[in-house]
Amino acid sequence: MSLFACGKKPMNTSFSKLIKAKRYTVLMFIAPDCPMCKTLSTPFSVLVDEYPDVQFLMVHSGMHYDPMEINMFATETKIKTRIFRDYTYEVATQLGATVTPEFFLIDSSANIVYNGLLDDRLLALGNYKQQWSKHYLKDALDATLAGKKPKLTKTNPVGCVLEY
Repeated sequence: MSLFACGKKPMNTSFSKLIKAKRYTVLMFIAPDCPMCKTLSTPFSVLVDEYPDVQFLMVHSGMHYDPMEINMFATETKIKTRIFRDYTYEVATQLGATVTPEFFLIDSSANIVYNGLLDDRLLALGNYKQQWSKHYLKDALDATLAGKKPKLTKTNPVGCVLEY
């Protein structure tokens, strides 16, 4: 369902223009001090290389961190994508983001194709599996790019609470 059709106010104008650059965009909501964001930034960057026809963005909502902290996060994690600053939580609110990291696969009209976990490596806050076998976001990307609906369109994300 389009976010515009469900009675919500229109998406942030800058963000709307940005997501129209490609047919699909993958978002990772982040907080610079979230340990899980730091851990999952590397596998997120691997996906950037694997899917050149998909746009990847990190989204930082709010004004809790100054630009230097966000730049340090980007430098330390060696991310390969831009960080969109969602100062007033418009994008987070429209998409219903609740934690960091939380992942979304959306189309160029901001329709949510998948949202939730990257994979099954996080059992609970601070509890990581040594090996994981489910690749939720990658599976959703593969199905979507093959013209199919993903088998799983939502998982319950685990992370640091996104403070509105």
